[in-house]
Amino acid sequence: MRGDVRRVLGVLSVAVCLGLAGCSSSPTPSTPSSTSAGSGSATGPGSATTGPAPSGCTVSDKGVPSCGVLWGLATKPPTAAGVKAVESAVGRPFDFVYRYHDLNDEIPDAAEKAQVAAGKLLHISIAARDFAAAGGAKTGWAPVAAGTFDASLTAQAKGIAALKSPVFVTFEQEANQKNKLATLGSPGDFKAAWRHVHDLYVKAGATNVSWVWVMTGSADNLDAAAQLWPGNDVVDWISWNVYNQSGCASDSINAAKLVSFEDKMKVFYDFAHTRGPSFGMDASKPMMISETGSAKYPDQPDLTAQWYAAIPGVLAKYPQIKAVGLWNSVDGTCDYQFSTLPAAVTAVASAGRESAVQSGLPLTTP
Repeated sequence: MRGDVRRVLGVLSVAVCLGLAGCSSSPTPSTPSSTSAGSGSATGPGSATTGPAPSGCTVSDKGVPSCGVLWGLATKPPTAAGVKAVESAVGRPFDFVYRYHDLNDEIPDAAEKAQVAAGKLLHISIAARDFAAAGGAKTGWAPVAAGTFDASLTAQAKGIAALKSPVFVTFEQEANQKNKLATLGSPGDFKAAWRHVHDLYVKAGATNVSWVWVMTGSADNLDAAAQLWPGNDVVDWISWNVYNQSGCASDSINAAKLVSFEDKMKVFYDFAHTRGPSFGMDASKPMMISETGSAKYPDQPDLTAQWYAAIPGVLAKYPQIKAVGLWNSVDGTCDYQFSTLPAAVTAVASAGRESAVQSGLPLTTP
């Protein structure tokens, strides 16, 4: 939903360990549990207990927390200073950065290396674009699958491999957007490109990569998503984006159109579980809400605050969701900058102190 202009933005998420009941290494159908690479936690809602985070929380080689969720933030500008300012406002550090690149970029760049040095993880999204070309030229998925960009993609893979720590990688996030399918190629082209990039990374030694398939989570894009699953063997995480727009896309905010985080999240969550198996998806894989945010209601700021405040409780009910990234930025006429709304800042800060999002992992700031 956000589009490729987000190349200039970065998403920062936090590895946190939820204080969930039944946190263990053996998933069960109804209680929170940890997962291992390529496997999922419970497929249905569970329940949580209060109290301190369990000690000894870890992250697997595929970036899956042993008990909990990755809590996140998108900020503009995507600088250490920008991130630190929001960390100060909400009273806690974050620990992984979601950043956007094209096919020819240097990955990781200096800023990303600095974040890793500070103890943070990375989520790298690679678009079938060349941002240095006029208009940020779209290249299409077929040329990627055909090997046109093998040299630069291999260099990126080697750069990521050198980081040693787990790195989330996404090829063409939100490929189920109608405009992308109209300009970048067919579903077959996308799947072939995804698998080709995956294989290049493996050949380059980037075995520390965890592959995150990111779709748009809106109902009108579900049929397209069903055509874009590249295969269980090349996907580690199922991911989608969740937004409460309330008319902001038409520059007409209407509080009556507010939809809760849970209700918006469940559109794709239910799709994955009910329709996923029909097109070959292993719907038990770890799930990630890559980006999420709510429109701001200037005359009713408490509505925005309540939207964010509800997130930890929802995560406790759906333990298969292992990562959430808050989008603190502007997209066209939609302003999701909760950091400029005092009531929302208070709500996010309070959410970060919930026992459900208290980290058992060591967190640092740049």
